[in-house]
Amino acid sequence: MFWIILVFIFLIYLSWKQIKNGPKIAKFIYGWGFPLGSFVWEDLLVFSIYGSIAALITLLSHQPKIGILMVLVFWFIRSLGETLYFFLEQFIQPQHYPHRLENHFQLLYFFFGKISDQQAFIILQVFFQIISMFSLTGLILLIINWSSF
Repeated sequence: MFWIILVFIFLIYLSWKQIKNGPKIAKFIYGWGFPLGSFVWEDLLVFSIYGSIAALITLLSHQPKIGILMVLVFWFIRSLGETLYFFLEQFIQPQHYPHRLENHFQLLYFFFGKISDQQAFIILQVFFQIISMFSLTGLILLIINWSSF
């Protein structure tokens, strides 16, 4: 668990440095930041702080289920936010930065060919709804089985 805290501290430093010294616009890091719930450096900074605190609480409490609970709650809330974002993104007018995201849909284009922005937003909206459902299901199962876990 201690090494997880060290990784998060490194990510806090790295993201802080990128925000401080980088361009004064959000720079997307989808490719490698997604498993941490991060799409821009600013996400990574805040989520790394949360992750380091969650890991520290788990370490100090000697209760891995608290860490699992914090991960499930994180993904439930994060994915609900992204679900709402991609739902609203389908209808926002006028289209403006950072909402012109077609350059970031390369993985979707790989699987589906050149689809429209609206189709990409719908796929991503539903994808995050699925993450929300799995996270909530895991959260409920953890709570139901808390004493036996």
